[in-house]
Amino acid sequence: PLSGPAAAPVARSPRSAPRLPPIDPSVVPEELRSSPRQPPIDPSVPGPPSPNVLGATAVNQPPVIAPATAQAGPMADPRLAAPVQRPPDTAQIGWRTKRDLRSRGRVKAREARWQNNRLAVPYPTDGPKITLGIAWFSLLVGAVLLGSYFDAREIAAVAVAAVGAPVAGLAGLQTGNAWFPALPATRGWTAVAAYLTAIAGFAGGIGVLVGLSLGLVTLGFYVVLYRGHRRQAHELYDVLVRSAIPAGLAVACLAALGTVGIGVLLSLILLVSAYEAGDFVVGSGAANAIEGPLAGLVSLGAVTFLLFLVQPAPFDTTSVLLFSVLAGLCCPLGQYLASGLLPRGNAWAPALRRLDSYLLAAPLWLLLAGQLPAAG
Repeated sequence: PLSGPAAAPVARSPRSAPRLPPIDPSVVPEELRSSPRQPPIDPSVPGPPSPNVLGATAVNQPPVIAPATAQAGPMADPRLAAPVQRPPDTAQIGWRTKRDLRSRGRVKAREARWQNNRLAVPYPTDGPKITLGIAWFSLLVGAVLLGSYFDAREIAAVAVAAVGAPVAGLAGLQTGNAWFPALPATRGWTAVAAYLTAIAGFAGGIGVLVGLSLGLVTLGFYVVLYRGHRRQAHELYDVLVRSAIPAGLAVACLAALGTVGIGVLLSLILLVSAYEAGDFVVGSGAANAIEGPLAGLVSLGAVTFLLFLVQPAPFDTTSVLLFSVLAGLCCPLGQYLASGLLPRGNAWAPALRRLDSYLLAAPLWLLLAGQLPAAG
């Protein structure tokens, strides 16, 4: 062996070794760049069997075939999945649930019909409708009985006017609000005109004419004083008259019937109230617009039979039937007239709906009752 300084290995200093550049994690190697990119592993998709320690597959382990519908990709978060809403199985629910479903379907169908029909007659059931109806009937009958107790037609007329005039004013307010929702002053004038028209009915037929004149003049003052409306003067006056005068005139004629005869006034109240009760009870749950008026006419027929047996003065056997038939025609037509007075049939005006059956019946009865032989 060689010895000496020539045989000794030359040791290099670590400083003399070439320095490699630092590894950049964002740089992909060339061999990985050319290879196809594999999708991420989906834990929900079973993979091939894992080899054992000897490198062979497990004994008696069948190969697992992935379903065809499985797709590679990240597993979705089950919390983000929307619940599947399935229609109820009518075969598995009780008869009460079926009845509720049918009732809800009828309600939606009625509301859709009211929305699309200009002259719809709605039957809203929210709120104490029956309680208010009973209170209205009790106040009217109480006013008539007060006049009968004192045997004075004028007292009955005054009492009915005192009861009905606030309702007429409220009807004018609500109808004016339906036409002019952004003008509080306008609906105030319609309320005043309706109240003045109604309260003058205690004086009989002359009072009806005076009240009608007061209402029309009041609305005319508003048209002259108010200049900022987009409608023309005659169009504005037409809408104001429709909002105030019919409701006030109905109450005025109803009160004026007390001066003709207490029996006439009580008969009309009984007939109209019977119609409204049957119409609301059946019509509020009916699927069409015919069942309610038919039920109301049946109720009105029952009261007609009672009046035929009693024959209150000044009616006789023929006149009580004729006036009852006239009331039966005017009640449903008055409901459609009330819808025509509103901008749409389902507009909110419960006070007007309380008076709609009297809109035609009360004026016609007042015109014809004065021609009866025993009247006066």
